[in-house]
Amino acid sequence: MVRHGETDWNVQHRVQGWIDVPLNQKGRTQAKKVALRLQNEHIGAIYSSDLKRAKYTALEIARHHKLPVKPTKLLRERNFGKLEGFPRDEYRKVRENSGIPYHLYKPPGGESYLDVSKRTRKFLAEIKKKHSNQAVLVVAHGIVIRVLISLLTKSPLEKAHEIEQHNAAVSVIELKRGYPPKVHYLNSTEHL
Repeated sequence: MVRHGETDWNVQHRVQGWIDVPLNQKGRTQAKKVALRLQNEHIGAIYSSDLKRAKYTALEIARHHKLPVKPTKLLRERNFGKLEGFPRDEYRKVRENSGIPYHLYKPPGGESYLDVSKRTRKFLAEIKKKHSNQAVLVVAHGIVIRVLISLLTKSPLEKAHEIEQHNAAVSVIELKRGYPPKVHYLNSTEHL
């Protein structure tokens, strides 16, 4: 799993969600660096969020593997509804003032972590059917990757927000039938 490169809204600490913010220059450089890090990996398929910040990152990686990028809405970032574009500090105050647990809070018109979990479960079910015994690269967003990590490692969703995910970070989880998931990397950024 790879989080997309940096955007101006990451720098400005704004809530992005489904707003289709492109990578900035640093983000495009990060995409190239993560692509070089992964160039010798044996990847069987590449899936990406359909938002341009993730797709650009995925396309940089795909160049080294001669594989198509399969964009999907199932990997989109959490929808923050009417709070998209808000400074993260303001969003945090609204969420805290709601008194609703972190993973259950749903911004007006948006999604909770639980909603993202339901969406990403559908994605994982598709992947298991189509790509058993293959390494699958997923290029997505911070919250989606946190939720995927929680699902794959059977960690509590209530704790997913505590999993760090930097821009262009790599996380690798190995799944073998009959064995517990093996975490090789979480939020690895030494390539940057």
